[in-house]
Amino acid sequence: MRLVEFFVQDMLRYVIVLFPVYVVLRLFYLGIRRKVPAWSHEMLFATCAAYGIALVSQTLLPRSFYGIGDLEMYLETITSGYRSFNLIPMNTVWAYLFTQNDRVSDWGSVAFLNLTANVALFVPLGLLAPLASERLRRFRSVLIFGVKASLAIEVSQFLIGRSADIDDVILNVVGVGIGYGAWALIQRMRGASVRVGVAEANQDSADL
Repeated sequence: MRLVEFFVQDMLRYVIVLFPVYVVLRLFYLGIRRKVPAWSHEMLFATCAAYGIALVSQTLLPRSFYGIGDLEMYLETITSGYRSFNLIPMNTVWAYLFTQNDRVSDWGSVAFLNLTANVALFVPLGLLAPLASERLRRFRSVLIFGVKASLAIEVSQFLIGRSADIDDVILNVVGVGIGYGAWALIQRMRGASVRVGVAEANQDSADL
């Protein structure tokens, strides 16, 4: 649990610092375009922006709690050209589940966090994408979008000297699928409630 709190706090630090930048830029854009904002749309855009900041903070940016020495090490990793990659599907997942790393004191928790975080980080993408775009309201379209987003992150990580892993893409897409499933379930429940409301209204009219 402490590891989870550790990374959640890190995400929140980035969101708190960078989200106001989005707000200022968005207000500037609306002012230039002389647009009257639709608040439901603005809330959706703001949610997407906050999620984007949180996602990038955990995949491409250095930890916000880095000290000077740690930040120098992060920059040295980028400039040194050291990088690793895995193109064998399920190789890393298997290693996390069925091997032990004696150099890490609580390897089980670290492995569990890495696997679940790669899924959980992309659940909001699967939920928000169909809300933000009608073109992403089909399961196949959302999965393709998720693959593209995950690949973009993995390639970027590789280019800055961090690791790139096909298993991360697989887990990310699983998260997208879960998020889309949540959206589809919500839509079905809303549709059912609307049908019930219409039926009740028709019954009331018939009674009159």
